[in-house]
Amino acid sequence: MQRVLALRGLTAFAIPWGTIVAVVVGSAVVGVVAAALPPLRASRMNVLAAIAHE
Repeated sequence: MQRVLALRGLTAFAIPWGTIVAVVVGSAVVGVVAAALPPLRASRMNVLAAIAHE
């Protein structure tokens, strides 16, 4: 891939490690929050009300 891009004038191939790390950390935070919200909501709900709600 680098050879093909060099033909088009791109001579340096760099990986933006800071951006990659930021995206992975941000994804992990969003995933943990998304996984934690439903159990928190369920723990606050009355069990009988939850069964009657369905």
